[in-house]
Amino acid sequence: MQKKLIALAIAGLSGAAFAQSNVTIYGVADASFDVINISGGSGALSDNTPNFTRVSTNGSYIGFKGTENLGNGLSAIFQFESDAKFDNGGSLSTGRDSFVGLSGNFGKVLLGTLTAPTRALGARLDVNTGEGISSNTAILGKLGGGLAYGNLQKTAIYLGSISSVTDYNISGRSNDTSSVFDSRHKNAIAYVSPSFSGFQASAAYMANENKSEGASLFGGPINTSAYDLGLTYDNGPIYIGGTYAELRVKNDTPTLLGMDPDTKVKEARLGAMYDFGVATIRGLYARTKLESSVDDVKQNVWGLGGTYNVTANGRITAQYYRANDLDGTPTDDDTGAKFYTIGYEHSLSKRTMLKANYAYLKNDSMTSTNGAGGYDFGYNSAGFAGDELKVSGLQLGLRHSF
Repeated sequence: MQKKLIALAIAGLSGAAFAQSNVTIYGVADASFDVINISGGSGALSDNTPNFTRVSTNGSYIGFKGTENLGNGLSAIFQFESDAKFDNGGSLSTGRDSFVGLSGNFGKVLLGTLTAPTRALGARLDVNTGEGISSNTAILGKLGGGLAYGNLQKTAIYLGSISSVTDYNISGRSNDTSSVFDSRHKNAIAYVSPSFSGFQASAAYMANENKSEGASLFGGPINTSAYDLGLTYDNGPIYIGGTYAELRVKNDTPTLLGMDPDTKVKEARLGAMYDFGVATIRGLYARTKLESSVDDVKQNVWGLGGTYNVTANGRITAQYYRANDLDGTPTDDDTGAKFYTIGYEHSLSKRTMLKANYAYLKNDSMTSTNGAGGYDFGYNSAGFAGDELKVSGLQLGLRHSF
């Protein structure tokens, strides 16, 4: 009798394991010791700008993903991915790519919190493995810092005399200071095509879930929506990508805060990479434009980067990005920034990596006059206004994937 019970228990365990065999648990634990040096700046803190050290968990995450075969080439797919911060203020969140969808010969349809094509292109052409102080999100898509407020549904857009609000948040920078185009979007639906000889198309729409017909905190009805389109070619050593995204904010009753009743923010990107085997070279061009009845503001950002394998397990990374002056603000001269990075990544195994990075970002002399506060590293390195604000950082870290 006892043997029969043991056999039944083993059979039950085997059945459960089989039923869940298509579910994968995965993630990254990435931590670094950062030394941040800040100089320049303006405002009340300009004479007392701190230099500091910190431990950062650079985009560490844990995820669960799986599929179910539905037959006839159709599968149900899902993914839950959570930030896993284990530094100061450590927490789990559901802000990373989490979705449910269908996959088949037609491609994929996804619903949830998603990385849209514009963000994906910027991340693909960044030279770094994972996130950190050297990521190109320090300078991309920000219009002088005015779009550095996190995800679409919680975004304040402010630039000179132009101010618009999506949802009910007009607070300061998000904790990662990425632009709205380099943040994952909630309430999104996306289609990703199959690959045709290396060509692949994708499209995402961010729903206007915050639409309100009644009075909002900042005036009348509010309505926010966005879409993001992308086309890539990825075949052999060549990768080429182009994207276009548009965010529209409507608020039918301007208030004393100066909100424009109808504002559009557009971002177009074009980039490429060539892999020589022992080295890569990559480039990215981005054009951001804000349109309203008050004014139009434009900015071009471009960058070049590359990697070189110095050993079988180690590579050097380097990139340079330049944000050109804003065009259309009351004060548009000297409103850009320059961003330099160099690093070394050494793989101890297929899953564990040591990394060292140095980054330097210099705001131009008039950057903060646009009212946006200038440019900054990810993870709120500075957070101060930016007349000739200079931020440099040295990062030493360990990254483990599982």
